[in-house]
Amino acid sequence: MIEKLRFEPLDPGKYTAFRRLFDDSNNKICLALGGGAVPGLCGNVALVHFLEELGLRDRVDSIWGTSAGAIVAAGWATGTKASEIYRGIASLDRRGALDVRWFELAKSFLLRFLGAKLPDALVRGRAFRRTIDAGLAVKTFEECSIPLRCIACESGEKTRTVIFDEGPLLPAILDSIAIPGILAPAGKRDYYDGGLVEKTPLLSPIAEHLRQNDGKRLVIVCTHYRPSAHRGRVRGFIERFMTTMYVLEDLTWEYQLEQARSYDDVDLLILEPGIDDPRSFDFSRVPLSTREARTSYEEQLQDAKIALAFGLS
Repeated sequence: MIEKLRFEPLDPGKYTAFRRLFDDSNNKICLALGGGAVPGLCGNVALVHFLEELGLRDRVDSIWGTSAGAIVAAGWATGTKASEIYRGIASLDRRGALDVRWFELAKSFLLRFLGAKLPDALVRGRAFRRTIDAGLAVKTFEECSIPLRCIACESGEKTRTVIFDEGPLLPAILDSIAIPGILAPAGKRDYYDGGLVEKTPLLSPIAEHLRQNDGKRLVIVCTHYRPSAHRGRVRGFIERFMTTMYVLEDLTWEYQLEQARSYDDVDLLILEPGIDDPRSFDFSRVPLSTREARTSYEEQLQDAKIALAFGLS
């Protein structure tokens, strides 16, 4: 049985400064949801639920997502409630989500002398595909009620950032969450997890804002999950691979954060979900991790901290 998403009601009086950021007509609000496997999913769901509860969904001008963030961003942009997105995530379990191609792997090893090749990815991702598709109230970017962008990485002679903003949603999301050698992209192009180039969307939303040149101030409200230094010993191939990815992503993040802070007409509100580092694909921790993120946001978004960060009085 799936545990329902229940929180103590927010006291709106504690978040008036946060609301003012959204209500200011001179501000353009960009919600940027970062990656981070299951912890990232939980942190992102907790944030969009928080915004729903404060009645701020309609104040969001655009929503960007990378990897796990693309899943939640797409669902929310299509009009799916945070509680329904949560139910989809919580319905998964490790065995169902990580449907490893055991038969194909065994056949490849047994027939390797005949030139048989290993499959492109260890995991089929069928459960992910079904869950993501079920969470989309509409199926294309053009139908979304909030403008949506999904980020992926394309490999080739030169690795580059790919921004999906038109056409079918599901393939774009699958490309954004593809993990090299583990979870394949939707099509035949070499798309990989967007976290390799932009774990939390910053520079891409800023670039779009500068192109639009509408005279407004861009406020990026974003989630950024970082595994704790106290995570403990990492076990298993997939977990070790994910840990390596996190290290590479964080190196890129530090550079991008420095660049983003150099723009005069851009403000950043970076939210750390504060999740006690479960394994990357431990879906049994979804209820607990979502509650942890909620508690963390309640603390980070209170008036005193927002007023101090943005010079509000």
